[in-house]
Amino acid sequence: GVFDADDVKLCQQLDLTLVTHSFRQLQWLIDAKTPFSIFCKINSGMNRLGFALHDLPTLGALLAQHPQLKVASWMTHFANADLPQGANVQQIAFEQAIKELRVIHPDLPASQAPFSLSNSAAIMNLPSTHAASVRAGVMLYGASPFADVTAKALGLRPVMQLQSELIALQNLVAGQAVGYGSTFTAPHPMRIGVVACGYADGYPRHAPTGTPIAVEGIRTRVVGRVSMDMLTVDLTPVPHAQRGSTVELWGDFIPIDEVAAAAGTIGYELMCALAQRVPVQIHH
Repeated sequence: GVFDADDVKLCQQLDLTLVTHSFRQLQWLIDAKTPFSIFCKINSGMNRLGFALHDLPTLGALLAQHPQLKVASWMTHFANADLPQGANVQQIAFEQAIKELRVIHPDLPASQAPFSLSNSAAIMNLPSTHAASVRAGVMLYGASPFADVTAKALGLRPVMQLQSELIALQNLVAGQAVGYGSTFTAPHPMRIGVVACGYADGYPRHAPTGTPIAVEGIRTRVVGRVSMDMLTVDLTPVPHAQRGSTVELWGDFIPIDEVAAAAGTIGYELMCALAQRVPVQIHH
């Protein structure tokens, strides 16, 4: 939603439907003295943003006084939709609060507005929450909202592919190490590839040895510590690899969720962390 009164002016110009979660935001809209279509966000237990359940009667009264504010939808956000029955408590609390609002303000058009409840996990996992509209998030990018179910198993396809190439090759003998801290030591003679990508590009610095990566479409692993601009990979499964060989860090061959799990995070963080210096190509 809006962060200050100046944002309201921009929303007027663009004719946006706004999410509102506080009385302060509503007052800015009221002060603008023009019609607005809004999504009213209710805090049903996530405890981040939203009108408190006990504030709904007050909210209803305010909306009744200002019919220029049209509620397009009542919404809430689930904290645990990725768990079995994880949205039950919140859904019941939300629906009960709206039911009570309808009793208190039976003639208020806003009280009859439809619901918007489901995030990606609920869309996939909890059909009873689908209501009038859903709000897909991470699934739009082809990543799974579940820790134990892959995107492929859900029928999702990745829409982001992070690619680079090999810029150098190293031949290690048994006992030689690679990278800062010498965290990986070759147990036998090995061919190592150096990839032009590091944590300054948004690749997770904490990705350990064993994190999956693909060279020339062949799955292999990261070895050693990720550097600012480079990381190193095991070329044992790719003996034909040379300088300039393509490397996929995540995408079609390597699910982003696997990389994230190896680094102790989620795919969302990796997608958000992609650095501005990384060239982006959009394919339709």
